[in-house]
Amino acid sequence: MIKGKGISKGIGFGKIFILEKRDRKIQKKNVENTEDELKKFKEALNEEEKEIEEIIQQSSIKEKEIMNAYLMILKDPTLIIETENLIKNFKYNAEYATEEGFNKIVEMFNKINDDYMSERAKDIIDIKNKIIDKIFGEDNFNLKKLPQNTILVAKELTTSETAKLDFENVSGIITEIGGVNSHTAIMARTHSLPFVTEIHNIFEVFNNGQYVGLNGKTGEIYINPSKEEENKLLNIQKLIEEENDELKEYKDKDTKTKDGFKVELVANIGIPSDIEKVIESTAEGIGLFRSEFLYMNSEKMPTEEQQFLAYKEVAEKMQGKPVIIRTLDVGGDKEIKYLNLPKETNPFLGYRAIRLCLDNIEMFKIQIRAILKASAYGNISIMIPMISSIEELRKTKKLVEECKKELEEKNIKFKEDIKLGIMIEIPSTAIMAEKFAKECDFFSIGTNDLIQYTVAVERGNEKIANLYSQYHPAVIKLIKMAIDGAHKEGIFCGMCGEVASDSKMIPLLIGMGLDEFSMNSNKILQTRKLIGNLDKKQCEKLIEKVENLESSSDIIKELKNFFE
Repeated sequence: MIKGKGISKGIGFGKIFILEKRDRKIQKKNVENTEDELKKFKEALNEEEKEIEEIIQQSSIKEKEIMNAYLMILKDPTLIIETENLIKNFKYNAEYATEEGFNKIVEMFNKINDDYMSERAKDIIDIKNKIIDKIFGEDNFNLKKLPQNTILVAKELTTSETAKLDFENVSGIITEIGGVNSHTAIMARTHSLPFVTEIHNIFEVFNNGQYVGLNGKTGEIYINPSKEEENKLLNIQKLIEEENDELKEYKDKDTKTKDGFKVELVANIGIPSDIEKVIESTAEGIGLFRSEFLYMNSEKMPTEEQQFLAYKEVAEKMQGKPVIIRTLDVGGDKEIKYLNLPKETNPFLGYRAIRLCLDNIEMFKIQIRAILKASAYGNISIMIPMISSIEELRKTKKLVEECKKELEEKNIKFKEDIKLGIMIEIPSTAIMAEKFAKECDFFSIGTNDLIQYTVAVERGNEKIANLYSQYHPAVIKLIKMAIDGAHKEGIFCGMCGEVASDSKMIPLLIGMGLDEFSMNSNKILQTRKLIGNLDKKQCEKLIEKVENLESSSDIIKELKNFFE
């Protein structure tokens, strides 16, 4: 038995087909006829665009959304202009200009400590390679012609490759590299296709034609499984099917505990097209709309109208359900060329988020006005990130009032009682929660940053990753302080970090009285089921036990014991 990381649950049996890609080096050449090179690039771009549009026409609703997002990247002027400039100004050959131009954007995305953005960087690499293939005039294997019951093995499977698969013929995917939030993983989960990754030296492990069975949840792979092993997998398959049927029963249901404690179960999104997955999951709203992606997917500052249309689209599609829009959250760690942000030695403690916005008032007011105008079309709230002082909150509230007056003078409608909340992601803010709660309408705890600021561990640093823990007693104490502070002043407290969907932490959060859980939409139904099996009074008793513990390991043990 071989063990990898399971990222799409399900059981699969079939014969291995190895998708081994060519290892090609791109040579830099200086050309005289730049028009010919520009033509090659544009023709390859157009050809790839047509291919993607054809895939979209034949795709399911969820895949259409994924591939439309992929097409948006392909059409992004930033990518095109960067490559065209290298051809025109440096006289580079088309394939080298594509390699360099796209890689500059990839590098920018990779600097951002965000899983969502790192997966979009992989999409850009995929598009780059496809365009270079077309410039060279090379065709890849037709993935629609795979034989039935194929287990596809690859170093890494890209979004475009996955979209071309005939899912009727593929029984599973095994890769060396892969991410839980990648479009490939999302499409695999859509088709209930088992997907296992992190199999090192993959081409040495498997051979074409081998018969294997795999468990996409546990990451277990059996080469030529015995009858006993095969029966074990078949029994698991039956249980998964029963579980999936059971989860469907949780669609469109209230999220509440056995003893009637009701919470809001909402979703995080990055771009308007993410909304389709949210609607399908029957989430009760949007707990975090990361507005920075509107800025990062543009070569220049998005206008007030562009932002308004994006926010309006989401508000209308949610049909009155709450939509919390986080204002611009960028800084030294999220590079946007046109903002000309300074390079910083420690960007996580630097010029970012609300600090940047309050230093660029006109830019900030454009976004506030856009959100206010969109609020006339749905149930929108404004959320401010990285708040560390009461002064920052008061300055922001003043700007919101100024923007309201500006819109009133032009007779533009907006929601006059729009709620303004803050993110609790800095320890000082959690400690002063009661004071902040007097000055705003709601809290949302951003645990990803709160943890790293509390335990002094950059979450992207692999060398000290073991020290980054949501189970640290200090982190749990700060979360409770934020919730208690909000409730003391009669405002609601939500959570939009990864902890909100952590099954071990959820009983603790229920016991603390957290009002709202915001997470990736694919975790909504299983979380609703989990909460429905909890008893709030028992969860409150769990807090009494955990509060007296002194180490992360002790807390983890106690949380595991709770389910036994």
